[in-house]
Amino acid sequence: MNIQAQLCGIILIIIMIMFYVRYKSLRLNTQIIFQFLLVVVFLCVFFDMLSIWAIVRLMLKSRTIVVVICKIYLASLVLVGLAGLLYECSGVYEQQKKFMCVTMAGAGIAVLYIIVIACLPINISKHGRIVYTEGPSVLMTYLGTCSFLVANFILTIKKRRQANPRRTQVVLMWLGIWFAAAFVQFLNNELLLVGYAGAVGILIIFLKQENPEYMADRATGLFNQDALFLYARKLYNMDREFSVLSIWFNLGISQADDGEREQAVMVEFARRLPSLPAVKVFKMADDEVWMVFDDLSKADDTIERIKVFIESGRKEIGAMAQVEYTYMPSSLLAGDYQEMVHLLQYARWKNQDHTLSNFRQVDREFVVQMKQEKAMELMLDQAMKEDRIEVFYQPIYSTEKHKFVSAEALVRMRDKEGNLVPPASFISVAERNGKILQLGEIVFDKVCRFFTKRHLEQYGLHYIEVNLSVVQCGYPMLADDYISIMEKYRIDPQYINLEITESASMSAKQTLLNNMRKLREYGVHFSLDDFGTGQSNLNYIVDMPVNIVKFDREMSQAFFRDEKAQYVMNAAMQMIQGMKLKIVSEGIETEEQYQAMKDLCIDYIQGYYFSKPLPEEAFLEFLQSRQ
Repeated sequence: MNIQAQLCGIILIIIMIMFYVRYKSLRLNTQIIFQFLLVVVFLCVFFDMLSIWAIVRLMLKSRTIVVVICKIYLASLVLVGLAGLLYECSGVYEQQKKFMCVTMAGAGIAVLYIIVIACLPINISKHGRIVYTEGPSVLMTYLGTCSFLVANFILTIKKRRQANPRRTQVVLMWLGIWFAAAFVQFLNNELLLVGYAGAVGILIIFLKQENPEYMADRATGLFNQDALFLYARKLYNMDREFSVLSIWFNLGISQADDGEREQAVMVEFARRLPSLPAVKVFKMADDEVWMVFDDLSKADDTIERIKVFIESGRKEIGAMAQVEYTYMPSSLLAGDYQEMVHLLQYARWKNQDHTLSNFRQVDREFVVQMKQEKAMELMLDQAMKEDRIEVFYQPIYSTEKHKFVSAEALVRMRDKEGNLVPPASFISVAERNGKILQLGEIVFDKVCRFFTKRHLEQYGLHYIEVNLSVVQCGYPMLADDYISIMEKYRIDPQYINLEITESASMSAKQTLLNNMRKLREYGVHFSLDDFGTGQSNLNYIVDMPVNIVKFDREMSQAFFRDEKAQYVMNAAMQMIQGMKLKIVSEGIETEEQYQAMKDLCIDYIQGYYFSKPLPEEAFLEFLQSRQ
């Protein structure tokens, strides 16, 4: 029975080794120790089986050889206990120096145990086909192995909150199997279960924690995102300097087909990727890979090879895709692996306008810029929590009624000292991190509350204009959320005009149209803001159910300095007015500009000529004095 159990254990371990070597390794501490554990468990089971054979076949011929083989088996049990402890330590102690200290201490204790086991006598018993060992050497083996197991158990329980939960679970399962097998074998020396139990335990660790497939992308065979985090954390903990190159393929919306096109491009890229020295390649998304260079001296040459490789295989790899590169030449630019990831993701976001070169190098100035935006994110979060978000109102003048009939609501934020923060510095940050949805709701809530509380209709205001960002326009629940806010304050929806931009209508057109339909049915009106900026397309006015078109400040100012701009603006006005839509001209600053817009029959005029954006009380005073 014993020999059959050991054979089963040997087969299990060989299968694991054959499967494991098929995959590339990142040489993480946990992987190195698991490989060590795999080897010592294999040796343990092998020498367990060999000792049984030696006792049966060689006992009468050479007892010395039998004793040596049996004691090697006993020593291997101690090494298995040590390897199990180090495996848990590799997940708990991330700092390389601390882990090496623990490793050296554990190895020293194991060596002492092995020396004592080698020196103590051992008794070998054979009763027919049943063979086993006993005596002081065996007892010392139990003591040494159990001391490592107990230490492992205490460490696992004590550090369970900072360790990987799955690793803690499998280590506890492995310890339970070993304790059970050791206890049974201690009570009955005839049942040699410890070696086989080690094989079963390591199989559990392999299946639940150390399966190399967990770190590989199945489609491409590249390392996945989880592997990158572990590898980068290892390099930072080792204080090793490295560099990172981010490559992403911009296929365009029309070429992408639910991710299938990106996936096909990435598979072809991975298949054709040449063997690169000192480089680890990670798939971060369906359209993006990151390359980590361990050897900085080879990074520049390798990057040029990669560029040549991509350009030469563009038809097969990227089709008509635009390839973007972001290069971080030194890991010292980022404080830790999490900041490194944020830094490169931020660089990709900053490069999405495609107005710059397709190669961006992260430098210290760029890092400072990112940290400033991160600080702005924190300031924005705190401002929203502490109600430091305000709404200013810029009045809009009607050339027909000769009075102010509306106003544009503009978000403002104050820092902890009460100073106003420039809107451009926090609105772009809010759009990037998704906080614009929460910020937009805060602004809309304040507008509805201000209108109903101060009864702005008595000042002659017909409506308040509230801007919608690109992100908000693509949010499916926008209409429901805004209707809920309007019902909360019981405001007549005719007093609300929501401004959309041309870029907003491009990015998520169907979602925007659905939101507009619901809100228009509720009674809200819309205007097309910033007409003349971005990718101007007159079809937007046709497609979007808007009542008002706003000429942005740049277009209004260009009218007074450029003859061509006058022709463009006159043509646009004739078309817009022919569709029975109203026009607002923004950015009017002088008496001459005001008179010119009035002579052109512009319906509404907005700008510093009348007033800058004002806080609530100042805005009310303005209306009282000017109406």
